[in-house]
Amino acid sequence: AASKNGDAGGQRLIRMNTENFPIDLVLVRHGESEGNVAQAASKNGDESFWTEEFHHRHTSCYRLTSLGREQAAIAGDWIRENIFPEFDAYYCSEYTRAKETASLLGFKKAQWTAEIYLREQDMGVLAGKSHAERNFEYSDQLEKRLLDVFYYSPPGGESIANCCVRVEKWLDDVRLQNSGFRVLTVCHGNILKAIRIRLEGWHQEEWAKLKKDPSLATNNCQIIHYSRRNPETGRIRSSFRWVRSVCPWDTRRSTNVWSYIETPRFTNEDLQEHVNMVEQIIDQPNVSVQSIVDSYDNPSLDQSESGEITVRQLLDSE
Repeated sequence: AASKNGDAGGQRLIRMNTENFPIDLVLVRHGESEGNVAQAASKNGDESFWTEEFHHRHTSCYRLTSLGREQAAIAGDWIRENIFPEFDAYYCSEYTRAKETASLLGFKKAQWTAEIYLREQDMGVLAGKSHAERNFEYSDQLEKRLLDVFYYSPPGGESIANCCVRVEKWLDDVRLQNSGFRVLTVCHGNILKAIRIRLEGWHQEEWAKLKKDPSLATNNCQIIHYSRRNPETGRIRSSFRWVRSVCPWDTRRSTNVWSYIETPRFTNEDLQEHVNMVEQIIDQPNVSVQSIVDSYDNPSLDQSESGEITVRQLLDSE
């Protein structure tokens, strides 16, 4: 979570330890891709882009569109004018659309590291399928996804939670190799969200709310800038404390201001409030700790003629 408030002293606020990280970490989503256009059209009932040739292209090989290339050039100009003219380290996903975006940002001295950990979320059986095809072939999976978008993983694929584990390995590498540096990275929408979850300490419910807020959307070529440097005083802290999000080709789509990173903490009452939002469906009101102890002391007590689940059956079940 992030607030617009200032420094909160020496209290550790970030869930992931970001001490010795780069001073500035700038993340960029790739520009509009072929896949973005084809899926948007399918959601509007247009399947014309989903030709046999396109169906046989792996999602890792999607190219940018003309608009996507324009967005990448604008993003590069904005970064040079508002952040840094160059960086100490450059990373990108090894997917084609991320490489193409990186190459078009216009950093002439860049030496890019193509990183497998930054690849987009694996959608398993849903990958390479149009919106209409997913609804027709995997309607049951889409219903399961609605139950919990954060933890849902399609067969053969990854959940957002899985992506968080994956990106943390990359973040550890960045910390070890680029302490005190300026780092520029190009990746994907869901991977940007996973990085934000780890660096800003978003919890499941907060992530779901933010996902619905248009001002916090991850647009094509969205720029997420983390810094250990106080934007007002210039003082450098030991870990990432500030973040800003900018859509460089249309700043009306983004917040554009620095926010102070604060990880939420919960009292016992807070936790109970969250718990009570979920209705309990199953219970065994007649089973208590004492009844379990008694069943082991006297096995003859662990019998039921009513068809109810017995204590021993309960203990032996998964």
